[in-house]
Amino acid sequence: MSQQPTMQEQALLNHIKRLERSGDQHLAVQVHLSKLIAFKTLPECVNVAITMMKRVAKVHDASLFQLDNADIFLVYDRDAVSQIDQSLNSLCRVLREDPFFSDEPAAEQEFCSHFDFAGGYQELVECAETLLEEKAKAESTLRHNGGRRAEKRPLSLAGLAAVEKAITQADLSTMTSRQPVCEIGPDGRPQVLFHELFTSISALTDTLLPDENVFADRWLFQYLTAQLDQRMLAWLGKNDDATLKHTFSLNINIASLLSPRFLEFDGQLDQKRRNTIILELQIHDVFADVTRYLFAREFLLDRGYRICLDGVNELSLPYVHRTDLGAELVKLQWSPTLRRQIEGRQGAPIRAAINRISAQRIIFTRCESDDAIELGHDLGICLFQGFFLDHLLKEKITREEAAERLGAALSRHRQMTAPAAAAAST
Repeated sequence: MSQQPTMQEQALLNHIKRLERSGDQHLAVQVHLSKLIAFKTLPECVNVAITMMKRVAKVHDASLFQLDNADIFLVYDRDAVSQIDQSLNSLCRVLREDPFFSDEPAAEQEFCSHFDFAGGYQELVECAETLLEEKAKAESTLRHNGGRRAEKRPLSLAGLAAVEKAITQADLSTMTSRQPVCEIGPDGRPQVLFHELFTSISALTDTLLPDENVFADRWLFQYLTAQLDQRMLAWLGKNDDATLKHTFSLNINIASLLSPRFLEFDGQLDQKRRNTIILELQIHDVFADVTRYLFAREFLLDRGYRICLDGVNELSLPYVHRTDLGAELVKLQWSPTLRRQIEGRQGAPIRAAINRISAQRIIFTRCESDDAIELGHDLGICLFQGFFLDHLLKEKITREEAAERLGAALSRHRQMTAPAAAAAST
C-alpha cells in the first residue's frame, strides 16, 4: 500500500519501528530516483517510475513511501523478494538510457539500496533517521529564507496575452545578447569565429510572470519564440550594428524561415551578407516536421545561408546525420556528467556519432568549466561556446592560465583555513 501522510520520512521511520518485533520477515529497498540526471528533470518520467512501483506495492501488499528528495522507499515481505527484484530490474531497464546508468552494472547497484530487517535493522533505522533529519533541515532552510517551495504553474491565457504584448513592445536592443563561438587550439587561447545573437524569453517572463512557467508546454513556448522571431527579423533588417556586418548566428524556428517577414529580411541582403549568416535550428523542430525542414533547407542553401543544428545532447547525438540533413555545423551540449558517460557504456556510440558527423563540425556548447575544453579536445572538438569561454575572453587569458589562477586561489583558501582548523582541534 502507498503511504501518503504529510511527512513521508516520519511515516517511514514509524513504520520501521512498528515492524521491529516481526522484522525478520521484512526487507526494504530505497530506490534513488534523485540520482537520475536527464529523466529527473522530466516530471512525467518520474511519475511513470513511481506508478510502476506503486503497482508492485499494491500487488504484494508492500508499504511505499515517496520521500521529499524524490526517492522511493519500499518495505515488503521477504516472501515477495523475487518479484520485487524482478520489478526493480524492469524499472532499471526503463530508465537505462538516463546518463546515470552509463556505468553499468555498478550504477544499477548504486541505484537501489537494500536493507534486511534480520541482519541490518539498526542500519535501516539510522538511514530513516538521516532522511528525517535532512527533511527537517530542508524545511528549516525554507522557513529561514522566508517562504516555502512552490512550483510555478503553467502559463495561463492571461499570462500568454501579457507575454505576447511584452514581446510586441520590447526594446530588442536591450534584450539582445551576443555570445562568442571560439576556436581553441593547442596554445589554449580562444579565437572568436563568430557571435550568436539571441534574446531571452525566460528573462522577460521571470520579470513579468514570476509565478508562471513558460516552459511547461514546449509547443506553446515555441509559439512565443516564433513571435519573437518576427520582432528579431524586423529589428535586424533595420539595425546597422557593426557586429552584424560580420559572421553571426541566429536561433530561429523553421516556420519563421518560411514567413513573409523572413522573405522581406532576405530581400534586404546581398549574397555576401547571406553567406555570413548561420541559422541555428533546434533538432526537435527539424524532426517535428521533416517535410517543412527539407523544403526550408533547400531554400536556405540556395540563398547562401549556412545551417547549424542546435539542441543536440548525448542522447540524441547518435540519431543526428549532419550531411544527410544538409547542415554545416552541429551544437553538442556539454554537461558535468558527460565524461562519465563517455567513459561508460555510452562512450562507443557517442564517439562513433562524433566521427560520423566530424569533430571539426561540432560546437561544444554550455561550457562552464575547463573540463569541457579538455573533454572536447579529447574528442577532437576545437569549437566551443559558453560562460567559461566568455570568462577567458574577458580576462584575456588561456585555459591553462585560468586553471593556474583557480589552483592558486584554492591554495590560498587552504592556507587561510588551515590555522583555524588547527586551532579548533586543540
